[in-house]
Parts: sequence; structure tokens; C-alpha cells
Amino acid sequence: MPHDLTAQDVKRIREKYGLTQQGFARLLGLGEASVVRYENGQKPSKANANLIRAADDPAFMKGCLERDGELLSAGQREKTEKIVYALISFDEDGDVMDINEMYEITLQQEVLIEQIAQVMGDVSRLHTAAQKRGDAVSVAVYEDVMRQLALIRPGVTRRENSNELKLSEIRGQIACLKRLAEGREARAA
Repeated sequence: MPHDLTAQDVKRIREKYGLTQQGFARLLGLGEASVVRYENGQKPSKANANLIRAADDPAFMKGCLERDGELLSAGQREKTEKIVYALISFDEDGDVMDINEMYEITLQQEVLIEQIAQVMGDVSRLHTAAQKRGDAVSVAVYEDVMRQLALIRPGVTRRENSNELKLSEIRGQIACLKRLAEGREARAA
């Protein structure tokens, strides 16, 4: 059973979206006095606690805004919409991703980061061998490949790359750089 919803939890969830107590209550269909009481330590009913927990999910809040956003002032609604849409993950078709899709993307990102590390290690060994041979052309190629991989690495986890299409492009870039290094080694051998 999930832990009891604390006053700090309620306040954290509300503030996450930049909402006033009044605005939070209106979006969730709660009494304004109830939100004040919950933030002052009174335990919400099980139904209200579940509703407030659900509000921690930006996709849920997106639905609340679409359904009851007109209950907020124009400024409060605009501010909250910006926050909610910044927190939601979309797939390449513009649809909101569910938790399973987000988990799959996260796994793919981790695999790509590991691939970059593996290719970097391989290219570093080739670089060292080329230096020992005195092969300046190969050294320059390997340095460029390592530089490009270092530039790609931080982008793997950027929000704008959190979809299958972008990760596929990054996967292709890594594969091309790996083939470039392997091709250079084959010519140098």
C-alpha cells in the first residue's frame, strides 16, 4: 500500500505546476478549503488522496487542464499549461507516451550510452596503437571520431531526443563513426 499522502506531498504536487491552492482545487474538483486543510496536515480521504497522487503525473494534469482549464484565470492557466507540457513526454507522432513507452526509451538511451563508451574505448586503443606506429593520419581520424562521440554523448538523454526516431538517428551516427574507425584501421594494417 502506498504511503500516506503528507501535507508536504500535497504542496509539492501543487507547486510542481505553479498552481495556487484555489487553482489546484478547481482543476481537481476539490473544495478550496480541503486543499488548505490537506496542506496544513489533515489527511485527505482515500479518494481525494488518490486524486492528488494522480495529479503528480503531468499527463493526468494535461487532461484536467483540457477538461477544466477554463476555471483558472488566463494567466494561471497559461503558466500551468507551459509547465505541464514541458513535463510531458511525446512520441514522434505527437502523442503522449505512457509509462511503458518512456521506460523503453530510457532503456534505449542507456544502451546507446554504453555503445558510445564501448566505441570510445575501442577507438582509444586504436589511437594509442596508431601513435606507437607513428601513423599521423590514423591518429587524426581517431581523434576526430572520439571528438564526435563526445559531442553525441550528452544528446542521448536530451528531452528532444527522447523518441524512437531521434534515438535511431543517434544509433546510426554511432555505427557510422565505428565503421569509420574500423575502416581506417583496416587501411592502416
